Amino acid sequence: MPLDDDAPIVQFRRSTGPTSDSTRWSFFSAEQANATPIIGRDGPTGSYLQALVNHTDADGYSLISVRYPPNTTVPRHSHDVAQIVVVLEGELRQGRRTFPVGSGYYSPAGAPYVVSSGDSGAHVLEFRHNPLTFTTDWFGPNEHIDAAPADEAGRPKEEACE
Repeated sequence: MPLDDDAPIVQFRRSTGPTSDSTRWSFFSAEQANATPIIGRDGPTGSYLQALVNHTDADGYSLISVRYPPNTTVPRHSHDVAQIVVVLEGELRQGRRTFPVGSGYYSPAGAPYVVSSGDSGAHVLEFRHNPLTFTTDWFGPNEHIDAAPADEAGRPKEEACE
């Protein structure tokens, strides 16, 4: 990839906090980490992320703290890498599924989903075996994707999340 194509990724990676590589120890503090606004398909989502572990090498990992305001919906999207999400505060919803504190989910690479926070918002950790160079694809509400059928509002149907 040309350097110009990498510039937004490098800028994003640097804006989210200190970087390291997977051959060295990584130490972090959620109280001191930079909070970076999450920009969705339609602009700012009101949510913020903090990169706690932010490796730059291909074998690296990322651990991200994400805070969602109350009753926020992140539109239908997917990532090009798998992730594990654990709820630390509040609750998240995917369709009729609710994830309270201490629960979470694994989503495979490329699986589209919509996530919403509860009345008190949500604080989650997202873990990926990938540096912060993953991509997010945003989908319209009626866009058909074979891997995860959606209802009329763009929410994944229950069988897609099982």
